[in-house]
Amino acid sequence: MVRCLATLSLVIAIAWGASFGQTVQVDTTAVKDSSGAGVRAVPGDSLFSTEVPAKSTGMAMLLSALLPGAGQVYNESYWKAPLVLGIGVYFAAQFIRYNRSADDYRQLYLASLPSGGNITYQRLRDDYKDLRDANAWYFLILYVLNIVDAYVDASLYGFDVSPTLSFRGPLPVPGLSLRVVW
Repeated sequence: MVRCLATLSLVIAIAWGASFGQTVQVDTTAVKDSSGAGVRAVPGDSLFSTEVPAKSTGMAMLLSALLPGAGQVYNESYWKAPLVLGIGVYFAAQFIRYNRSADDYRQLYLASLPSGGNITYQRLRDDYKDLRDANAWYFLILYVLNIVDAYVDASLYGFDVSPTLSFRGPLPVPGLSLRVVW
């Protein structure tokens, strides 16, 4: 477990350091409006872009590492934060529940050793230990995905997803084809 945490810390440090080398591309087809109203489209151009301040990927990853869901709030993806927290709390609660059950059956098995040992207690203890360990892995995977999601969300924060996007070049011809090879 210590080795996994050390590896995870190294991956987070490398990703966080690499995130500072990112640059934000500015749309060169838009020109500054002299009226001070913002950015206006170049005549004859179908692209219209407004400058959106970029989010720091390093800050998003750091916040998500400190408190799962905080990076999503920083990136203004508010619906993801309770989802991450809720699933994380569920996995942590299940871990605690299965750990207690494994400990209870361990105590029962140790108490039954003088009379030959009850194999059922041992089997139940092992089953609860497996469930406990699985929930620990699920929590760790959720934690890492939370940090990765915060990084990706911060990287794509200024990405234009408006319905007025245009396509430059020849338009693809929609169609359906069926090819049978004998």
